[in-house]
Amino acid sequence: YKIVDYGEVCVCPYFQYPEMLGGYIKVPRTVKYEGQNYVVTGIGDSAFANCIRIQGVELPTTMFYIGDYAFDSCTDLRIIDMPKTLTSIGEYAFQDCVSLVDVVMPHSVVELGAFAFLNCSNVRHFVISHGLTEIPEGAFFNCASVTNYLIPANVTTIGCYAFAGYKALKDVTFFGSVPPTPVCDTELTFGRDIPIYCTKLAFDAYKKSYIWGQYPIRAF
Repeated sequence: YKIVDYGEVCVCPYFQYPEMLGGYIKVPRTVKYEGQNYVVTGIGDSAFANCIRIQGVELPTTMFYIGDYAFDSCTDLRIIDMPKTLTSIGEYAFQDCVSLVDVVMPHSVVELGAFAFLNCSNVRHFVISHGLTEIPEGAFFNCASVTNYLIPANVTTIGCYAFAGYKALKDVTFFGSVPPTPVCDTELTFGRDIPIYCTKLAFDAYKKSYIWGQYPIRAF
């Protein structure tokens, strides 16, 4: 652990023998050092990077951030239990976590880093936080097993290559009444043969959109 503020610590990297840490890990709410209790508030940058034997992680409700590359290349990681207090997930946080199957992002998350789930190629289903206003660059790049995405109403911007590398994708559903703005041409995100679902109230807005109007639009 590393002291980051008075009474607070984050989980810090264990670089020497990362392959020795494995199994299921429950991060505690507090730790004690030199007679003082510290609240565990985050997972530091690269804290569990390359811990290839970790299979599951439960994070405490005192935690509000996951740092950059925090679980990078944890190739055996199957379960990540994120608390409802979590507000931020860093860049490349779960890069190459190829054993993850389902990811539930709590709706408290308001910030998602670029390429956060890069190459999570076996995830079948993501729950994307309602608190997000932006899907950043490459967030779900090469998540090839996902069959559909549900885009929350608050999302106003989609970054380049956010959903690129798909293979099993069948459709994308948008819940917002205003079409989100793609930073790049959306064909680089998902192909124009992918059906787009939107609410009946938003149907005309999507049909008239220069970008989204080129997709098969269906109302629900």
